[in-house]
Amino acid sequence: MDTIHNIRTFLLAARMGSFAAAARSLAVAPSVVSKRIGQLEHEFRVPLFHRTTRELRMTVEAGRLLPRFQKLVADFDELRDAKDQAELRGHLRVDAPGTVTSRILGPIFCEFLARHPGIDMDLRLIDRLNNPIEHGCDLAIGTRPSAFDDITDHPLMPYTCATYASPAYLARHGEPRHPRDLGEHACLVSLLYGTLWHFYGEEGDFAVNVTPRLSVNDTIVLREAVRQGLGLAVLPTILVDRDVALGQLTRILPAFRPPPMWLKALVPKPSAAKPAVQALLDFLRERLALNIQPVEPFPSLAPQRDEAAA
Repeated sequence: MDTIHNIRTFLLAARMGSFAAAARSLAVAPSVVSKRIGQLEHEFRVPLFHRTTRELRMTVEAGRLLPRFQKLVADFDELRDAKDQAELRGHLRVDAPGTVTSRILGPIFCEFLARHPGIDMDLRLIDRLNNPIEHGCDLAIGTRPSAFDDITDHPLMPYTCATYASPAYLARHGEPRHPRDLGEHACLVSLLYGTLWHFYGEEGDFAVNVTPRLSVNDTIVLREAVRQGLGLAVLPTILVDRDVALGQLTRILPAFRPPPMWLKALVPKPSAAKPAVQALLDFLRERLALNIQPVEPFPSLAPQRDEAAA
């Protein structure tokens, strides 16, 4: 048990980059963290960290041991949780984007924990998706395909996006009628779409490079900038439906739509076998299926699709 505790302490210190931060997270003195790391170094006969007054860096030997330690802890947790099949138990580490969590995922996570009192969750709201394995994460939520090794993507929910502006902005600058007109407008950019905006419509597909007046990694801030008339932006429709109903935002370029995005769960292969991870993944699929918004067909194409379906 001491070795598992020491390994957990090492993984936490490696993820947080500081003995002091790891100690605060564990609610122990920094000397306790240092002692546990020292015991682990003695047991495995390798140095694990280079320590200076400015930074804490893993050694080459620690980098080789890191994925094996992560798997060892995951296997131990799985065996411990399997002792009681009547009630799921375990500790989950989850990374999720702040905007999507506050709008959609937060209540789902809370309901999941209420249903499974034996599960604890460390939920971290992030602006940019990191490698879940390097950050000791059991499951991460993202909108882009994973580019990391040993990570499996699990599609959860598609959601539509559209281009929006405030009535005040349109009154001052006019309304673009085609994606090529965006070069004459102030564009506001998020990490979700970047500066290359794609549109599809009856005339074909278009890709437009925009020069951002504002670039921000938070969709709530981006929506507020559009509300205040700073420019145009591509936003998830689920985030702005109330603003449109209240007349605070106007959907523009209705004949040219951005491609829908997919909300995905990224699960490291070492965590995939944990019962608590599988239970959370199944619960997310079940709950998010109720929020799926079908992509609307273009008006002129709708009768053809209906006739084909008939």
